[in-house]
Amino acid sequence: MRLMAKEEDIYKLMDVRDRYLYGAGLFLAAAAVSGYLMMQQIFFWDCLYFTAVFGFCSILCLCLAGKTGRQVMEAGCCYLELDGESLAVCQPEQNGRYESCRIFYNEMEKIVEGSRRGIPEFYVVTGKAADRESFILLDEEEQARQIFCVRSLGYGNEEFKNFYRKLRWEVPGKVRVIGTGHQTVWDRKKKCKGVYVVLAFVLCYLIPKLLLVLEIL
Repeated sequence: MRLMAKEEDIYKLMDVRDRYLYGAGLFLAAAAVSGYLMMQQIFFWDCLYFTAVFGFCSILCLCLAGKTGRQVMEAGCCYLELDGESLAVCQPEQNGRYESCRIFYNEMEKIVEGSRRGIPEFYVVTGKAADRESFILLDEEEQARQIFCVRSLGYGNEEFKNFYRKLRWEVPGKVRVIGTGHQTVWDRKKKCKGVYVVLAFVLCYLIPKLLLVLEIL
């Protein structure tokens, strides 16, 4: 069994990247208009605030577009594979590096299902035997660690679940499997941090206004 990102998944990532770029352009234009009004001394403090907010949003969109662009490139060369004896993975790590592994079923100690909401992933833990055949690489350098985190990158959620369940079926009975039967936590929505950012912006705008009103009263 082998999983690779589908073309439609890659196209979806490209659409997301383009939307971030469009958003960056719109926020930049709004920041320019607000900055112009500020230079004309029209609602100076309000324009200063909105110039800063729109500028921040533009930079944020550009960063997200860059991150999504890297995901598009990475999705084309990453894969998950199960054969009769082992699990093989190639996936991106940080700073443009790649991590990969081949872990044999009979050298696994346990499989731990990820419990973070909305993030499909699981961990494979190998034994400490000095003569083990399993290996974990970061780029081309072999790592001494025993834990490898397998993440869903550009794969459909159901396909990743089926892959995980297939792995649990393939491993020998001595391997401990820690997790649930249906992986429902993977289907939940991730916590939206953007809401807190928006709330912070709103409060930064409203609190000075309220304080000014209280001073007048």
